[in-house]
Amino acid sequence: MTTENTRAGLGDGFITRYIVYILSFLLVMGSALVFWFSYQKNHSINEQIAVYEASQFTASVSRFRTFYSEQFVPRAKENGIPLTHDYLERKDALPIPATMMIDFAKFLTDSKDSDYRIRFYSDLPFPWRKDGGLHDGFEKWALEELRKNPDKAVWRFEGEGDAQVLRYARADQMGQSCVNCHNSYPGTPKRDWKVGDVRGVLAVSRPLSGFEKATKEAMMESFLMLLGLGVAMLVMLVLALRSLRRSLKESEASADAARLANQKLVLGIEERERLAEDLKASQVKTRTIVDSVLDAIVVINSRGIIIETNKSVYPVFGYEPEELLGQNVSVLVEGEHQHKHDQYIQRYLETGEPGIIGRARQLKARRKDGSIFPVDLSVNEARFGDNVVFTGIIRDISHRIQAQQELAKARDEALESARLKSEFLANMSHEIRTPMNGVIGMAELLLDGALSREQRDQVRTVQHSAESLLRIINDILDFSKIEAGKLTISNSAFEVLPVIEGVIDLLADNAQNKGIELAFFVDRNVPAAIVSDPVRLRQILINLLNNAIKFTERGYVVLKISNVDASVGQEGERQHLRFDVIDTGCGIPEEAQARLFTAFSQVDGSITRQYGGTGLGLAICKQLAHLMGGDVGLLSKVGVGSNFWVTIEAVVSTCTHCAFHPCLTSVLMLGAKPMLNGYYEAQLRQWGMEPVMVDSLNTLIMLLEGNNAFDLIALDADMAYYRPDHPLGMAAVVKSVREYSQAPLVIYGSSKQIVALEGVRLGRHIHLLNKPLKHSVIQRQLSHLQIAVPAAESPAIAAETPAAPVEVVPQAGDGSIRILLTEDHMVNQKVALAMLKKLGCSHVDCAVNGEEALLAVQKHRYGLVLMDCQMPVMDGYEATRKIRKLEDAYYQELPIVALTAHTMTGDEEKCYAAGMNDYLSKPVRLDELQRKLEKWLKVKAKLVEEEVA
Repeated sequence: MTTENTRAGLGDGFITRYIVYILSFLLVMGSALVFWFSYQKNHSINEQIAVYEASQFTASVSRFRTFYSEQFVPRAKENGIPLTHDYLERKDALPIPATMMIDFAKFLTDSKDSDYRIRFYSDLPFPWRKDGGLHDGFEKWALEELRKNPDKAVWRFEGEGDAQVLRYARADQMGQSCVNCHNSYPGTPKRDWKVGDVRGVLAVSRPLSGFEKATKEAMMESFLMLLGLGVAMLVMLVLALRSLRRSLKESEASADAARLANQKLVLGIEERERLAEDLKASQVKTRTIVDSVLDAIVVINSRGIIIETNKSVYPVFGYEPEELLGQNVSVLVEGEHQHKHDQYIQRYLETGEPGIIGRARQLKARRKDGSIFPVDLSVNEARFGDNVVFTGIIRDISHRIQAQQELAKARDEALESARLKSEFLANMSHEIRTPMNGVIGMAELLLDGALSREQRDQVRTVQHSAESLLRIINDILDFSKIEAGKLTISNSAFEVLPVIEGVIDLLADNAQNKGIELAFFVDRNVPAAIVSDPVRLRQILINLLNNAIKFTERGYVVLKISNVDASVGQEGERQHLRFDVIDTGCGIPEEAQARLFTAFSQVDGSITRQYGGTGLGLAICKQLAHLMGGDVGLLSKVGVGSNFWVTIEAVVSTCTHCAFHPCLTSVLMLGAKPMLNGYYEAQLRQWGMEPVMVDSLNTLIMLLEGNNAFDLIALDADMAYYRPDHPLGMAAVVKSVREYSQAPLVIYGSSKQIVALEGVRLGRHIHLLNKPLKHSVIQRQLSHLQIAVPAAESPAIAAETPAAPVEVVPQAGDGSIRILLTEDHMVNQKVALAMLKKLGCSHVDCAVNGEEALLAVQKHRYGLVLMDCQMPVMDGYEATRKIRKLEDAYYQELPIVALTAHTMTGDEEKCYAAGMNDYLSKPVRLDELQRKLEKWLKVKAKLVEEEVA
């Protein structure tokens, strides 16, 4: 026992010494940690103070500028004192606000007793501000951030230690007076500033060295004081430990005796404590599970008294669990169930009727504050002996019901938004198409008149520009229909070639204006007539060809039509046609090709600004191709060109004209584009001809020297075109060719080249054709040559002569036909009258609204009423309904044709529902108007054609 006490004494001495060492070490480390933490905290506070002072300082500078602008500038203007940036050069002038603030900032920066550095800068400085631009990365970063969020200042700490500097920047936003000045002031770098734009940045720089020095001195004093206090406490601790050591030795003896006595008692207590701990752990676990449930759990006895709850009753009902214990559960029930709840329990205990036991139901509950809210309630019972308790799980479903209501509201708002969008697009279409009707209609009437070729080209330019704008409108409307799932296809039988040539005619001027060769080629296995949607096919081809021309600066654009199937099928068979648009444009990178057929997508953002367009064309082409049973795609290489292709499914139909069988088979053709020569040669061979293609004048002359038996010689004007009357021009080439052959010559070139060549005497048997070459024109010209070649005295030059206008002539016995035109827009009225006059309708009355039309039809007997839908006083729909309600049977049979600029889905049905017989969409075309007159007036069309000389 003595040995053990000795060892204990030695151990106590060892522990006492090392406790002192450990405490000393901990004291030093703790002091250092406190010092470091305090220093970091003070450093952070210094930075916050510096930022706050900088923000207050910049706010004061900005307020001073406002004070100057509001107090001094108006007085200066009232007294005639000029305001200018070079006021230092003029004694009678004051600085403009921006100049005053820049010079004021420089003055404050140069002050000897100030550590602040103030600067106004901008990325668009006035030209006389040599140092007004961005100086470093912070200024560039600050300007970018402030442009994103002008109301939030930005700052950054730069440097280390005593050289650390705060750089603070806030946005200089444009007010109304600032905008007026900066947009009009001489030499301003930008003239489209708007209120709220960030013109520049007010930047302040200040050092933190003063704060840091004071902080370090205070921290060092605190550290020394803390160190002294720690040493004193350590001495007192050593003394206390010595006294404690003596007391411990005295108590050890008595502790040993007590330990033996308690050992036996502990063994029995430990067993009981283990059982109690297990029970307590089980209770805690159960309670933890119950309290972790987010739903309120309420346990009641058979008398409806609450005997237990979980903690979730507070967020659900607002009661603390202790408040509910002992109360009747009816305090949580709302409505008629509140007073009958105890009766429900008694009836269940007596009859065993389940009611809501074991089933969930939805009802109303009451919170502590009296508010009513919906809950889901699920009740279960538990029996032990003769006792029974009911456990209710209650879930607040307010948020769920609110979410359902919000979802229903959002659905209604989405439907309303879709309706408003459709209404907006319909109104937009009406407002734009109304003036477009005047532009396109007048252009069409001018083209039917006696114009020179130059005037005809100018009018066509106006017409094509208007039609380009109309295509953009149609693209937007079509995309809206795609989004609504209402884009439809209307199939009918039509001939392929007229549709293709119509598209080529429409885009020919655009290509020639850019100096691009435009051509098309049709494989022999393509059916001449098909059943499909000609309007949608035309729309697809116009989009693809227009894009190709737009993005091609030189070279050519070729449309190639082929049949995916092996051969031409029989009438009624389905076949797949492929349309390839090949260009020599800039090409498209692979990473941009994947998104090219999505809405509002172009290769890069500058495309819209450089070339225009909506970004919808290709997306609409894709949708239309899918609706027509085909697909779209492309092959492209940057710097080489692109090949956009589209396929459609069509049914073979019967063609109304006979196949072309030329008698002139031997053709010598000089082409300027070697790549296109291959297409030309293949096309002529498919027609049963034997072409010889050359690409130089020397080769042409050498072939004629060896063989002058060609039936026809074709010359590309690009190969020899310099000036028509120049010694190196076309006249010299024709003269050289005539030395070897007298075969008919066909010269094909651009419209400008043909106009110039028409004034030159080239000799006999010369025929001029416009590019791009159209198959129908070539075939008609070849057929004409087959007949005219034997004649010795044919005209010097034969060119295409436009057909005379279409004239509508009443049938015999009908007498004069009276038409009522109802149109409120004067330009559209003028266009319609001119068209009707051109079609032979001389008896036309006008009304400017539906009310006048209603009175007019009761005064006169009309054969047809052209009724505008949107008019003041009374619109066309209401006027038509009132006409149909008139008693005379004549008003029920009177043909009424709607004239409307609305083209959205459902507009046509709306016209028919009002009682109208037919539908004409603006802008009204002459041929469409002619068809409506033929249909409803029972008249015949007389087409007057001039024979080609």
